[in-house]
Amino acid sequence: MKHDKMMHEMPLDSMLQGVSGSLFQSMLVLLLGLTLLYILGALLSWNAQRQNRYFRFNLLGIRFIKRLVQWRGFQFALQVGPVFLLFLIIATGLFGVQSGGRNLAPVLTWTIWWALIIFDIVLLGRMWCLVCPWYALSTWLRRLTFWRRQQEPFSLNLKWPRWLSNIYLAVFLFVLLTWLELGFDVTANPLATAVLALIMTALVLMPALVFEKMSFCRYGCMIGRICGLYSMFAPVEVRPRETAVCTACKTRDCRLGNERGYPCPTSLDVGRMQENTYCTVCTECVKSCPSDNVAFNLRSFGADLLKPLQPKPDEALMALVLLSLTSFHGLTMTPAWFRITDALQLALKTDYLTAFSLGMAGILLIPTIFFGLFSILAARLVGQPTGSDLGNSTHPFWHYAYALIPVALFYHLAHNAHHLAMEGAAIMPVLSDPFGWGWDLFGTASWEVVPLLSEMTISWVQLALLSVGHFYGLRICLGISRRRHARKPQAFGAMAIYSLALWVFTLCNLWLLTQPMVMRTSM
Repeated sequence: MKHDKMMHEMPLDSMLQGVSGSLFQSMLVLLLGLTLLYILGALLSWNAQRQNRYFRFNLLGIRFIKRLVQWRGFQFALQVGPVFLLFLIIATGLFGVQSGGRNLAPVLTWTIWWALIIFDIVLLGRMWCLVCPWYALSTWLRRLTFWRRQQEPFSLNLKWPRWLSNIYLAVFLFVLLTWLELGFDVTANPLATAVLALIMTALVLMPALVFEKMSFCRYGCMIGRICGLYSMFAPVEVRPRETAVCTACKTRDCRLGNERGYPCPTSLDVGRMQENTYCTVCTECVKSCPSDNVAFNLRSFGADLLKPLQPKPDEALMALVLLSLTSFHGLTMTPAWFRITDALQLALKTDYLTAFSLGMAGILLIPTIFFGLFSILAARLVGQPTGSDLGNSTHPFWHYAYALIPVALFYHLAHNAHHLAMEGAAIMPVLSDPFGWGWDLFGTASWEVVPLLSEMTISWVQLALLSVGHFYGLRICLGISRRRHARKPQAFGAMAIYSLALWVFTLCNLWLLTQPMVMRTSM
């Protein structure tokens, strides 16, 4: 039987070895030891008082920064560059040479942007939304101006459908994007990359011209929702300087807007903001607040996840999907994945895309089922009814799903760090010759693509990242257990069970890092 993709067809010159077996074994023991020690430490210090306070430093307290952010042209100045790059990606993908390694579109999109955006979220939170080219084009078209405050004449401003007032649409679109990206090998196809960029543009522009504010950014944007969930870990936040000032405010200019600033694009009230999830950092509230009460804080990592929060099933599902699909991205670049799809093709006598789709569905379902079983076990252990109450947001399944966010995030970072270190230099030749037409604009067209770090160095970086993600997952588990259970035995039992589940997920991600990985750009 002829296969569309076979393991032996993977380019040997672009396959790199993963973490060594000895490092894997050492990390396996280390992570297990870290888990057991954390559980033991939690048991010994269970009665210690815990505060929900964390470090904050308001950057808007610096006069120059505050005046810059209050300038109406601030966001436009940051958006011009990304909009230009979006048009360049579309142009090179449509009209350039159709070779993944010689065309700017796939290299800039998948090797650089798609890898760097996760690092951007970890360090800068929702700052991608501040400069997002799709958001920029939508607001410019709605307002028919680049930065001035005026009415938004070019939109119907209809109410967003009530049944879509959740992030399930974004979850679906994220799964669909992953299926298109990996199932059709979009990452190596300049034309497909350009077409996908055009589809994304239409997907954001059309709702912006029909619905009020930027409702799609809040509910439907898959990139925005990834940023939103991951940014709960980020060391930056938009919050009120003094909550009492917002409580006394009658006009709610931050949400409704005024002559100085537009309404919040995602309908947020700064005085009630508790986490980063839906704020796009558009800075309009800084301009419109009559009391100068908006702060842009530096803060401790993981602050949103370590404090009490009201779990939402759609966000919890997104956390599980992120955990599954980040691991799936890594798996599809290993020989193990092609063994799976080859076996499915032979067993079902089907083509590669069908086998790929079935394998992807399995990878999506297995972690969710596994986590659900652990949730049932935890619920039984602490004496909670199980089964029928899974649809209730009080079920531990939805609470503890938030502890998966740092596990998914730091594997995502580890995976992307490998890409950047091993093939990030591929951007240099295509910067000089973006269309593949033989140009040499900056004298770098003939640069050899070589790794930026040794494989041993990047292995240690990856292992450190996995350890940090696992540690924060344990901390979040502990905090959730303390808040959910008044009795120590119940709380400790639930924490121990979910900590074991986190260890299994981290172990799977560690195993993925040991596998040889195919690079997107031939080395």
